[in-house]
Amino acid sequence: MGTGGTDVLVVGAGPSGLFAAVELARHGVAARVIEYEPVPHRQARATALQPGTLEILEPAGVAGRVLAASEHLGYARLFDPGLDCRAEMAFAGAGCRWEYQCSLPQWRTEQILADRLTELGGTVERGVSVVSVQQRDGGLQVGLRPGGEAAATVETGWVIGAGGARSVTRESMDEDLSGTTYPGTALVADLRVACGLPRDGSALVGTAEGYVLLAPLPDGRWLCFVGDLDEAEAGRLDGDRSQAAVAAAIGRRIPPAVLRVDDVAWAAPFRMHRRMATRLADHRRFLLGDAGHLSSPFGGEGLNSGLHDAHNLAWKLALAHRGRARPSLLESFAPERAAADRHVLTVSDDLHQLAYGAVESARTGVYPEPPSPERLAALVRARSMLDVSYAGTPLVGRYLAPDVSRPGGPVPGERYPGRAGLSGTHHHLVVSGRADDEELARLRERWHGIVDISRAGPGAAGPAGPAGSSAILVRPDGYVGFRATPAGRTGLEAIDSHLATYLVPG
Repeated sequence: MGTGGTDVLVVGAGPSGLFAAVELARHGVAARVIEYEPVPHRQARATALQPGTLEILEPAGVAGRVLAASEHLGYARLFDPGLDCRAEMAFAGAGCRWEYQCSLPQWRTEQILADRLTELGGTVERGVSVVSVQQRDGGLQVGLRPGGEAAATVETGWVIGAGGARSVTRESMDEDLSGTTYPGTALVADLRVACGLPRDGSALVGTAEGYVLLAPLPDGRWLCFVGDLDEAEAGRLDGDRSQAAVAAAIGRRIPPAVLRVDDVAWAAPFRMHRRMATRLADHRRFLLGDAGHLSSPFGGEGLNSGLHDAHNLAWKLALAHRGRARPSLLESFAPERAAADRHVLTVSDDLHQLAYGAVESARTGVYPEPPSPERLAALVRARSMLDVSYAGTPLVGRYLAPDVSRPGGPVPGERYPGRAGLSGTHHHLVVSGRADDEELARLRERWHGIVDISRAGPGAAGPAGPAGSSAILVRPDGYVGFRATPAGRTGLEAIDSHLATYLVPG
């Protein structure tokens, strides 16, 4: 039995799925969003929103709401069992408009995204499960079961799998999450504590019995991870997650006289993973967030990488929906996001190992030398999601005249520094210095409705391009897709040829 069709079906109303639908709506595509759970959850889960993520939330119209609702964490600190600070990492100087993390319960992030989707004309259908996803000529056939009703089928052009680690979409692609599971079990909890820890940053407390990680949440609450649970302790907490049981687990590591647990709203034992699907997409199916990759929660990058997956996909899928994309555009999603998500797994693993290093320091009393300023700055940028690069992937290129030395400034494949000043959903061609006006006029006509052309101010440098002649193609996601130096006829023709590799001219 068929239930009609939809152009884009989003499976899962977590942050990744909701943001994909919001971004698609912003680009003029109405997606159908379905969610297995009948009602929204109220669990803290993933709580960190990184500075680089705030950059992509702002054009979607939700950054201001996140900023207003969240705690702003400007530091990550290491403490000993007596809560004396041993090391500090500041987000200041990260190279972003917002030099702090936003700490917000996941349910609240989902609520903000769902409200924005409603404003854009979308909705979430709850209590609907996916039973099958099958390839058909020219599309996909998806089996749906709403509530207790009989299964029905729907035809769709594309499926976005954002349903978490147990993804039906991923299973339909014959993919699994390959990789490793970290040893041991940890506990996560949303609680209120009495302690002397500052609330302007996260606190990693290393003790001989294991670590305790605390990050402030709104309303005076904290997200807490308790690590190195032994088998007996993990078994007890699996059956008893009461305030007394959680307080006892924390009390084994931090004396109650130093930190007292006053309230526990939610707690759950869990395992940590470093896993990723071999393929994040096939022709018409795409995997976002936990459906495609799982990382250690240290550093708080898992939720963020899913949002960046959605941001990368939405503009490409919108152009394909309009008939303005060649197959290579959607094919670029998998290699671009695979490179970025592998980087996230590496950064999260580095931070995971730092946590266990803190436990070892507590056992031995020997604390390592702090990293060099250069290493520390690189780590801050990495965990802030500000060092993602698509350099070397198919949608990135450059033209450099033989008689011109390699210029400074924006690098193809990296974030365009002036991305916040570029509005709308099109590509932007930013031209500085002398340019071939006739060729610019031809480009403007040929790529009408896809590329907006603007000139930087005279003698511009930095975000607008170096002094002299240059043309920088900025993709709708704010990354530099191509750079031509100088912006003469040959350079602009190179940009035209590059666009034609993945877009259809008007």
